[in-house]
Amino acid sequence: MKILLTGFAPFGGEKINPSWQAVCAAAEKIDFAEVKTLLVPTEYFTSVKKAVKAIGEFSPDVVVSVGQAGGRASVSFERVAVNIIDSDSPDNTGLRLHALNCEGGADKIFSTLPVEDMVKAVNASGLPAYVSESAGRFVCNHLFYGLLKYAFDNALPIRVGFIHVPFIPEQTVSRPNIASMSLENIADSIVSALTVLVK
Repeated sequence: MKILLTGFAPFGGEKINPSWQAVCAAAEKIDFAEVKTLLVPTEYFTSVKKAVKAIGEFSPDVVVSVGQAGGRASVSFERVAVNIIDSDSPDNTGLRLHALNCEGGADKIFSTLPVEDMVKAVNASGLPAYVSESAGRFVCNHLFYGLLKYAFDNALPIRVGFIHVPFIPEQTVSRPNIASMSLENIADSIVSALTVLVK
């Protein structure tokens, strides 16, 4: 099995993005699949293009994109991507987009990962996790939707999904009331979830 794991570059004034750190840490722990990691920019359109290029070069069986969801207390597995970009936050090029959708695309596309089973696997390992019904309307959802649509439009036999991860403790030093999770626990959660795919 070949797995492509993507993580995002820092954005919104943050110096780090735990999604990329978690992807790299998880890849080092995975011994049941061939893994390729990819850092994608926190940018509309370019993020999708870069990931699609990697799919063409690597021909993975599974593509899992990972993004930061500051404020969430545990790893969450996204059930659905929606066909909308609508955020006051700029991407890393300064672009702000509102009420923009992919013309002719489905209103929503469901993850092709077994998200409920993945949550159960993480919980069985002793860590919290849950299924999320919203990947937001920023670059995370944009990448998630774009990759699902690419896979469906091209009839690719690959599974595509998205995982959101919390802040890590060093990001919340000056925000003590905001939830965080250790990088090790985040990486372990990702690894436990991915083991479901080979059982």
